[in-house]
Amino acid sequence: MCARRERAHQIIDSLSDTKIGEVLDYLEYIRIREELDATQEILDDKRLIESIQKGLAQLRAGEVISLDELKNA
Repeated sequence: MCARRERAHQIIDSLSDTKIGEVLDYLEYIRIREELDATQEILDDKRLIESIQKGLAQLRAGEVISLDELKNA
């Protein structure tokens, strides 16, 4: 475990149960914010979005093969 993570654990262990609730709320906020930022990063990647859209169009058009077909090709 890295030193910062160990320090965070030490601080959390020293807090009262009341303050732990506040810390958990803040940590959840940070976690959600990080997930939203990662999602936005993906959505901002034009090449990735185009590739996904192309794949979905191929799927709708029936232009797909099964993994078994791919293995036997």
